[in-house]
Amino acid sequence: MSLAPAPRERLIEHAIALIVQADVAPDPAAQDARATLAQWRQRSGEHEAAAQEARRRWDAIGSVSTDLRAHFSDAAAGIAPPGAGRSRRLLLSAAALLGTGLLAGRGVQWIWQQPVFTAAYAARTAQVLKVSLADGQDGAPGSRLDLSPQSAIDVALYRQHRSVRMARGDVRFEVARDADRPFVVLARGARIEVVGTVFTVRDRGGAVTVGVERGHVRVQPLAAPGNASPADPASAAGPAIDLYPGQLLEIRDGRTEPVRSVDPALLSSWREGWLVFRNEPLRDALATVNAYRAQPITLADERVGDLRLSSRFRAGDSTALLAALPTILPLTVHARADGGVELRAR
Repeated sequence: MSLAPAPRERLIEHAIALIVQADVAPDPAAQDARATLAQWRQRSGEHEAAAQEARRRWDAIGSVSTDLRAHFSDAAAGIAPPGAGRSRRLLLSAAALLGTGLLAGRGVQWIWQQPVFTAAYAARTAQVLKVSLADGQDGAPGSRLDLSPQSAIDVALYRQHRSVRMARGDVRFEVARDADRPFVVLARGARIEVVGTVFTVRDRGGAVTVGVERGHVRVQPLAAPGNASPADPASAAGPAIDLYPGQLLEIRDGRTEPVRSVDPALLSSWREGWLVFRNEPLRDALATVNAYRAQPITLADERVGDLRLSSRFRAGDSTALLAALPTILPLTVHARADGGVELRAR
């Protein structure tokens, strides 16, 4: 009596990839994988044997596969997973039971590349929004993000890195240290990477500003920020720039300004209810002030926007700012019928 030959490992790897996707992926990807697997196993007895062996290995770690399903369901619903360390241990356990074939298969590669948590955050007018991320190691507190009014970001936590895309605004990052998962911030024209530190990124449509309170930040200017990837250096526009505590970098129209010193306490003074400007173009300062107003302060022409402002104001008291501006700068304040205000050159 002759025994059927054992299925080749390559076929088992292929079957495992389909089974993992069929069991873990959300629809319609899971439905497509099930249909493909059914057709594939009918091609020959060897394919059928490979599918049975793949299923046996996958079922052998049923508790892990169930946890992975719940893990991805939570991520899709925007619920933070129980911890990246536990997720990594689950995948290592799965790999040990399934053999090296699964590590080479597309199934685990697909799983590994998916975010374990995604969320979008946006602060309303005059609102400071505080966000805590579940990215701390071994039960330690996660990263803390403070968003100034009218700021918006998208967060994605992966197993190998953490990513934040800034749409606009001012955000202060206090990043939980995790040497295995760098923290990357993608802003307009810049990629900022850290392991664990405190820094602030500002983008109100003018210069993109990065300032460091504590730790070490590496800023990579980008040539094509709209297509930038957290892990893809192809869009780099120049050499990376290292920033340390008390240093600030501005990127304006794709060009980096010289690194300059700054009082770290001023980088996120809005968290304490103050707006502090140091020789800043008036157009950039107003972009920050308008985040606290229902009706914006506008400029009559570009000449007014080029004026430089150095002052300190209460964040929610734009009335005091408007009263003081004509004494600081050569301009006049004109109220509009819609409740807005226009600044004109004097």
